Amino acid sequence: MAAVAPQHICYLCTRKFTDAAALKTHEQYSQLHQQNLDRQDGVIRQHKEEVISSVNRLRQQLHDAVSSSNPVTSSRAGAIETQLRQQIGEFSQAQEAIEYRRAGSDPAKQIRNAQAGTFRATRHEMRCGRLHFEVGAACWQGGKEMNEDRFVLDIELLSSDGLSVPGIMVLDGHSGSRCVDHLVERLPAGLQARVASKPLLSDDFLREAVVEACAMVDEEFLTWARQQEAMDGSTLLLALIYETASQPGKTRLLVANVGDSRGILCRATAPDSSGPQGLQVFRLSEDHKPNREDERQRIEALGGTVDLHGVWRVICPEQVVFGGRTIARWGLAVSRAFGDLLLKEPYKYGCTKVLPGQLVSAEPELRLVELDPSLDRFVVLACDGIWDVLQDQDAGAVCAGQCGVELAAHCLVKHAFAAGSMDNLTAVVLTWRVCG
Repeated sequence: MAAVAPQHICYLCTRKFTDAAALKTHEQYSQLHQQNLDRQDGVIRQHKEEVISSVNRLRQQLHDAVSSSNPVTSSRAGAIETQLRQQIGEFSQAQEAIEYRRAGSDPAKQIRNAQAGTFRATRHEMRCGRLHFEVGAACWQGGKEMNEDRFVLDIELLSSDGLSVPGIMVLDGHSGSRCVDHLVERLPAGLQARVASKPLLSDDFLREAVVEACAMVDEEFLTWARQQEAMDGSTLLLALIYETASQPGKTRLLVANVGDSRGILCRATAPDSSGPQGLQVFRLSEDHKPNREDERQRIEALGGTVDLHGVWRVICPEQVVFGGRTIARWGLAVSRAFGDLLLKEPYKYGCTKVLPGQLVSAEPELRLVELDPSLDRFVVLACDGIWDVLQDQDAGAVCAGQCGVELAAHCLVKHAFAAGSMDNLTAVVLTWRVCG
């Protein structure tokens, strides 16, 4: 029997082509193909909006059914919940189609979108001492109009005594992407400069280097923001891996947090007579929310206000004049961040009730752990879009069930989206193995 020649067909435009190259040219440059893609995109977006309305309606119906004292109404809760799960599944599929559509078939557009963090999943490897590390990341724009999340997997610092310090970071921008892009560009270089300035690599010197680099890079951006009257800001979650010359073979993880992204360490529990091996989850950072007691005290001591407006926010207690306009009450849902000039220096813009100082601080909170390769399994760093809908243990369980770090990060992002998160979504998963 003669072999059947492969078909090179654009099903969207219902056109056949002689070979794969001709089909690819059509997909990249054809105006008809672009028009059909746009039309398809519009249909998907309309369907997504219809599904959102249906999800909101079903959620309200479910709430009413569960709360009702009427037995007939209460009995409908199970059926409504099934419908709700189906609609959330449809919403997830529609949004996934939009994410892939954003990436596009044009290579130049793919590059631009990757730089902007529209939809990315990637993997990187690094070495520290006797441990070989693999790190995977996924980033979705999600339900927002633009993606202000970023991640960096290939930080490579070198101490003055010749020791390597690899690192990764997750960033979540707000009020624009200029601050988050500044951190991506400048923070690794700032960290290298401060690490190299120390006489040797130690726990204390590395802590000092991170604090100094954060302050330096924040002030760089604030200098620019004062000139441009820019309100952009960003959170940061940074993890650095290292061994010191005085204690070789002991691999440490230093986590620096500014804002409400979160890191967790997942550790295997030893099996015993009560059951099989399980998974313990430990936080590597604590969210910087304005209503956290120590953060609230710091903010209020300076004359700032912490109030509930949808979520807890740090707020200027009186109107300010910024960027040529009067702003009655400006607030932010995190108490620490880079940028956010108006909340760093409100007293310079007409807020007389606030003392000199920073209502929103860029000082990182640091946590140091020593990795135990026999029990510790992986680390998850993720933005608040993940943690808004998932508990720490749930996120660990999602990642533990996947084959590979890239797939784990991708599944965690999709799981959060399916759970109803409408934020930008970024997850980074780090694991390791002992090398000979």
